Order: sequence, then C-alpha cells, then structure tokens
Amino acid sequence: MSNKKSIEVLLRLKQVFGVKTDADLSGAMGVSPQTLSSWKGRSKIPYAHCIDLAEKHDISLDWLFSGHGPMLLSNCHQVTSGHDVFNANEFQILRLYRALNTFNQGLALSAIQDRQHVQGLTERIEILSQRVE
Repeated sequence: MSNKKSIEVLLRLKQVFGVKTDADLSGAMGVSPQTLSSWKGRSKIPYAHCIDLAEKHDISLDWLFSGHGPMLLSNCHQVTSGHDVFNANEFQILRLYRALNTFNQGLALSAIQDRQHVQGLTERIEILSQRVE
C-alpha cells in the first residue's frame, strides 16, 4: 500500500471509530501507539489487520481501501431482526458500542437506561400537567 493510500486508510479508520488522534485510533484498533507510528513511518498497514477490523466492525473493504461505496456492509442492504428495521444511526450506535471495553459498555447501557427513565418521567409530567389545566 503506497504512502498516500496508507494515510487514506488511516483517515477512514479514524472516521469509522469516530476519533481524531493517532493515539485514540491505536486504542480503537487494538494496537499500541508505537505500532501505529511504525506503520505510518513505513507507509504500510498489514492487510490482515485491516481485514480483521473490517470483519469485526462490519466495514466494507472496498470503502476502507478505496473510499468507494458505503462505509458499512450493513448499509448495503436492509437488515431486519424480528419486526425491527435498523437504520444507519442504530448501526452506528452498535458499532461504537462494540468498540468499547466491557466496563464502558456497561456505563453506556446505564446512561441509555437513565435517559429512557427520564424521558418516561417527562412524558408523565406532561400528561399530568395537561390534566391539571
């Protein structure tokens, strides 16, 4: 992979993981900052690592290597689970959630549950306010 291509792939990986720095990217990729720096210095990213990341995060290899087509394979076709249809935002949330470690996944789930509880309380307050008026 040429220098320009390597940089483009790394930029696309930053986009996938929603990070801006190389240090954050290395963490998201599961490699040390020194390893990522070495890859950048040699202008070579191991294809096997790219393929592993693509499989793990549902990334289109066409998009990763060339920038063409949809970023996620799940955007190539509609995916259903029971009666639910997942939209792009839901896939992005799932992708980001999967990139977290177990502890942070628990925190994220707790935050979502708390937000859902607050939303329910807000709706109940609105209903009660309408009854009082």
